[in-house]
Amino acid sequence: MDTRPKLFIDTNVCINVANGTILRDEWLEVCRHIETRYSYQVSFITLKEVFIKLARGEDSYFEENKKPLFALCEPSPRQFLPYPPVYLLRTTLGRHSVARSSPQGVPEETIWETDCKAIFSASSKAKLKQGVPHPDKPREIWSFDLDDFDRHENEPQVGHVDQLQGIRNGRVKMPDPMRLAASMMEDCGQTPDPESCRKITQALDAAYKFLCGLSKLAENKAANLEKRKTDWGDAMQLYYLCDESMHFLTFDEKCRNQTQGSTQQDRILLYKDIVRSL
Repeated sequence: MDTRPKLFIDTNVCINVANGTILRDEWLEVCRHIETRYSYQVSFITLKEVFIKLARGEDSYFEENKKPLFALCEPSPRQFLPYPPVYLLRTTLGRHSVARSSPQGVPEETIWETDCKAIFSASSKAKLKQGVPHPDKPREIWSFDLDDFDRHENEPQVGHVDQLQGIRNGRVKMPDPMRLAASMMEDCGQTPDPESCRKITQALDAAYKFLCGLSKLAENKAANLEKRKTDWGDAMQLYYLCDESMHFLTFDEKCRNQTQGSTQQDRILLYKDIVRSL
């Protein structure tokens, strides 16, 4: 059993590796550090954002746009994480049967791993949608529609902006932690109870502080809320910190600053600090 602490990386790390902001030799050294010190995890949110970058790119740039995905999957071995609320309920409440529905009838984290391998072998989005040999079962065909994935997984971000707009207009209030916990349980098909909600609120300490900061921002009439779409993903990344062994590696100091006072803040690691320590 692997007793090392866990670590996942933010999308901005993958982008900076892909565009050369992070030099290759430096990244390989960071990868070695991760592989030695941590059990490497692939966040669904990071994976989602990298997939969406592929979905929205032109086919002529398909190989170039794979680079962030290569960076995300480079540390090895890796374990793919499920949707953050699912991971939260499994970790906090021990409800290991909680899962998002999958048309293939297998865990979504298994699907994402297969999708990554299929993307690496596909020559274009069109080929990927049409189908490529299954990475692990060559006699079978595996297809993945990136555009459909984008449409489906972008809905929560649109809803997030609408909620911020509602806070600004006074028609929506930031839910208290217990209500937020209850809503999450209901969304995952679970019946809320006070004790479970209490455990969830404790496990969401950093995420809730981050969300409270966004609510205050929404009250600023000068703030462009449309540009805050990606903040939904930032908040969801922090859900994974419900696992006391989990660490989050990012370039974004905002995540640290907006979780001030959280007991989970010290597990949000800044990339520059990791490099400085090597």
